[in-house]
Amino acid sequence: MKFLELNKKRHAIKSFNTQPVDVKDVRTAIEIATLAPSAHNIQPWKFVVVKEKKAELAEIARGGNRDQVLSSQFTIALFTDTDLIKRARKIARIGVKSLSDDLISYYIENLPSQFAQFTDQQKSDYLALNAGIVAHNLVMALTDQKIGANIILGFDKSKANAVLGIDDRFRPELLITVGYTDEKPEPSYRLPVDDIMEVR
Repeated sequence: MKFLELNKKRHAIKSFNTQPVDVKDVRTAIEIATLAPSAHNIQPWKFVVVKEKKAELAEIARGGNRDQVLSSQFTIALFTDTDLIKRARKIARIGVKSLSDDLISYYIENLPSQFAQFTDQQKSDYLALNAGIVAHNLVMALTDQKIGANIILGFDKSKANAVLGIDDRFRPELLITVGYTDEKPEPSYRLPVDDIMEVR
């Protein structure tokens, strides 16, 4: 599917029918999503595909997001790894057979020294940026498979790790509800390009 057509087909789907979604299709979408660019190629992502604990997850969602989580076939909780130094070294360890000696050194020595200098705000911004990029890729990959999705920010992040049994090292970023829909959504209004672009 051409990129323009794919973008026109992507809508925020908030109401799902009961048609099952194959978890293999979700896995494929996540695999595609992880081809997204990330700063320093650090890939600080962790995806938790929630099916059995949807009711518990819905309890910490806010407002109408609760019904959305409950009606979805799956809800994907996206976390980011706050221990960037360990993340860099993990990439070196797992990719040792594929990476050059220079890249191994980069992940083991150079990046950890950079990450050690990050302020809390720099780290937070860094993780949020990477989460946004991969979340967009994931929604587009689901759309390409004709599976509806919506990104949710309204949930109690302070409880997400406990609800899903995820180590506190990982920071909850957002939820993505997944399922098929009977909706025929209308395109959202977009500002004209000339109103948002300048050439200088």
